[in-house]
Amino acid sequence: MGLWDSLLNWLRSLFFKQEMELSLVGLQNAGKTSLVNAIATGGYSEDMIPTVGFNMRKVVKGNVTIKLWDLGGQRRFRTMWERYCRGVSAIV
Repeated sequence: MGLWDSLLNWLRSLFFKQEMELSLVGLQNAGKTSLVNAIATGGYSEDMIPTVGFNMRKVVKGNVTIKLWDLGGQRRFRTMWERYCRGVSAIV
């Protein structure tokens, strides 16, 4: 690998992240888990149970790895939302 290839790869790494973390927050029954399943499998199911606490799922799309934090929407879990939103690439 030449100097120019190394430089180009370094520049790409600055602008095109290979890994990203997303936190999904919202009220209960808003569809957060359904969105995670749609991203991961492309499917949808009406038979969902409420998320207790949180679920984490890693999804690989092309050359990007996405770590999805699905956070429970019930009032008792909302205090932990901030903990799972710190340092992520995006909050949905």
